[in-house]
Amino acid sequence: MSGRRHLADSLRWSTETEVAAIEVLSAGLGMAGPIAFAALAGHLPLGAVAAIGSFAVGGVSAAQALPQRFRALIVSVVPPALAGLAAIAIAGLGAFTSIAIVVLAAVAATVGGYSRPMAVATTRFVLFLLIAINFVQTTPYHAAAVGLMAAGALWAFVLNLGLGVVMRSLGLIRVATAAAEAPQPTAAQKRARWQRSLRGASGWQYAVRLTVCLAIGEALSLLWPEHHLYWVTLTVALLTERPLEAVPVKTTQRALGTTIGVALSGLIISYRPPAWGIVLVIGAFAGARPLLRARNYFAYSILMTPLIILIMDFSAQPDAGVLIDRLMATLIAVALVITANLLAGRALRHGAG
Repeated sequence: MSGRRHLADSLRWSTETEVAAIEVLSAGLGMAGPIAFAALAGHLPLGAVAAIGSFAVGGVSAAQALPQRFRALIVSVVPPALAGLAAIAIAGLGAFTSIAIVVLAAVAATVGGYSRPMAVATTRFVLFLLIAINFVQTTPYHAAAVGLMAAGALWAFVLNLGLGVVMRSLGLIRVATAAAEAPQPTAAQKRARWQRSLRGASGWQYAVRLTVCLAIGEALSLLWPEHHLYWVTLTVALLTERPLEAVPVKTTQRALGTTIGVALSGLIISYRPPAWGIVLVIGAFAGARPLLRARNYFAYSILMTPLIILIMDFSAQPDAGVLIDRLMATLIAVALVITANLLAGRALRHGAG
């Protein structure tokens, strides 16, 4: 792919996926609600921890009937819940925590090859494990941190269902007619295909790339803990994709978007908005998530950077040093992912030859 076409694909605005108003509203209120409640109680940082839980609830179509919507929401929160329990089990153990993270990610990446739904679930597990471990390790009350995240997820879950019922009763959204589903492979067929894939190097390439990059990221965090380089591993998990491509468009979008997002974060932080200003900013940014995720990942990355910085570094009052750390960590992660893609591609071509 030429550089010009690659850049054009990075900036292309997609209109293929319809985003309902309920998805925007539930995403915004889902994150802003816990922070607003915490602000009223005088414990604003606790609201930031709970707001992370609302990330677990999303991507469920507003046009689904209530039973299907309920099941989809349940499926969406199971991987983050397991990740929270895993974070409690391995937190605070020094280097062993880093080793456990890498091992769990390797297992999840390998198991994800079983089916597409399993791939989505295991990817969510890895992402939320990296997020949860950051919060859990910043407090001696590990279970309390995960409990707050669970409360945030429950809030977003109930809000999502409740808004759907209200808006459908008002005729603002319609329940889509279920389309005829293509025949799905049986569990035995999925297992046989997965086992066949693991007999060749191509079946392991994703797990190897993700594991190696996460291991390097965790090593950097251990060597320079003062720079909070957990952002490297989080970005690696976001950018590493199962299909092997040297420089995916998503990687370019993430790198450029984060750079601009860091500058936007600096503007927000330098203004130092009051508590309710922060609630409004987070609510607006979170509400725009579903729309930008469906339209353009570059724009989505611009918005997500200040949102995640405000949430994950809430109690630390992020300054210019934190922003520089985030930018450098993103660039390190991009370099790791691209290098791993190039080396894996070369190794597979050499093995095939």
